[in-house]
Amino acid sequence: MAKKDKEVLSEDRKKALKEKEKVKKEQEARLKKRLKIERKRINKIVSFPFKTLFVLGMVSGCVFFLYNFYAEAETLLISLFKGFVLFVLVYFGLGLLILIWLFVLAKVRQKEAEEKKRLEEELAKERERENLEGRYERELLLKQAQEKREEELKKLREQLNKEQSAEGMDFTQANNIGTNP
Repeated sequence: MAKKDKEVLSEDRKKALKEKEKVKKEQEARLKKRLKIERKRINKIVSFPFKTLFVLGMVSGCVFFLYNFYAEAETLLISLFKGFVLFVLVYFGLGLLILIWLFVLAKVRQKEAEEKKRLEEELAKERERENLEGRYERELLLKQAQEKREEELKKLREQLNKEQSAEGMDFTQANNIGTNP
């Protein structure tokens, strides 16, 4: 009977382990799928500006070629050369302008981030200063309360001493009265 229970338990454990492995493999597969989709998205984002510049350059070069070849009636070689030059100028010129724009935008954002960081640091310093001032005030109030308590204790002791000395005098006077006829 005990062997059957142990076998059943071990079979249950094996089933549970298999299920866990299956779930783990499914999670890994989903993760790989998400990573693949994310890589595609990143590649699209990275290649978009270059593709756009290429298309703009090609369209402008082709239109300029057609204009030179048909409207200006220039030779094929000269029209192709001028179209290619325009393509290169558009591709690199617009690319350079975009890079400059992105550089300026990055600098502006960097300045904003630095200012935001500086403001956060100032706020943190201000909070810390307020905390220190609050602590200082609490310590000052605590010292004042302790001094006041000590003064009150002193006064109370003095009063008790006076009362005790007065009682002692009364007691000695009462003793003197009883002894003196």
